[in-house]
Amino acid sequence: MFHRVLGAVGRVLITAGVVILLFVAFQLWGTSLEQAGHQDELARSFGKEVLGPRVPTREVRDADHAEDAVIEDLTKIDPATAPPLAPAPKGTSIGIIEIPKIGLRQFMVEGVSKSELKKGPGHYPGTPLPGQAGNAAIAGHRTTYGAPFNRIDELLPGDPILAYTMQGRFRYEVIAPRPNVGIQNGPGWFSVKPTETYVIAPTPDNRITLTACHPKRSARQRIIVQAKLVAEPAAAPTTTVPPDLPPETPRPGPDSTRAEALREAQASLGGDAEAKWPALLLGGTFVVVYGLVWFAASRWKRRWINLVALPGYAVLLWFCFVFTDRWLPSI
Repeated sequence: MFHRVLGAVGRVLITAGVVILLFVAFQLWGTSLEQAGHQDELARSFGKEVLGPRVPTREVRDADHAEDAVIEDLTKIDPATAPPLAPAPKGTSIGIIEIPKIGLRQFMVEGVSKSELKKGPGHYPGTPLPGQAGNAAIAGHRTTYGAPFNRIDELLPGDPILAYTMQGRFRYEVIAPRPNVGIQNGPGWFSVKPTETYVIAPTPDNRITLTACHPKRSARQRIIVQAKLVAEPAAAPTTTVPPDLPPETPRPGPDSTRAEALREAQASLGGDAEAKWPALLLGGTFVVVYGLVWFAASRWKRRWINLVALPGYAVLLWFCFVFTDRWLPSI
């Protein structure tokens, strides 16, 4: 009897370990595959907007192929004469961000909620678009969903950050943080508490501010990298509110829009509490199904029953991981 109990406990621990490893794999690689799919969608939509009918759709079929063609066209635009560019609807691409030192080149998306940051680096509504006067703020993940900002702590003063929008190409250079600023700091970055939102407030100079969770695999702090625009800014519209509000809706100013984006980002990074119960229900269902299958296979000595149940295990675990990812803080 003791040996049976010990064997059962051992199998439970092994299974739990395997499930945890599978969830880690889902976080690292499964979410990256999802983000790659979103990047392909952004490449197609933004590529068609920039390139129009001059390039067949089949040649703008994915992010890797579209980036070169889009960047080539946007580089030809003169920011000094480009017309003002208003904010895009949430969830759509606003351009491309490129950081050569860390091998980053991805389509940026408007918005910083969890659903938008799954697609790529997100622009904080209420802040200027990259290339425009003021402090353009961009958020991104460090360990999941493609981890676009995984290595921004490696950036040093003077390193270039390039942004491509419908107003042209813009070069920023990383600046050193002020002495004794933040909780931790390095040559080209510093970290702050999530509540210290002054980092994306308006500035008298023209800069871009990158924000992400810090340290890696934790949402306790925010890492900040700032870079100054190395040219004159492009024209900005007279208003920076989102264009997707009904005409009769009161139009909020930039400060209220930025504050709303900050609240949305904090709530998103903190995880979705509503996903807790689906995650627990699916996890509990997996435990029950696994126990019943194991009992049946042992009772009737039919080990093949475990193999038949594998597709069911996979489906339950996949959706359990999806809801668990929504429930946990974003990293």
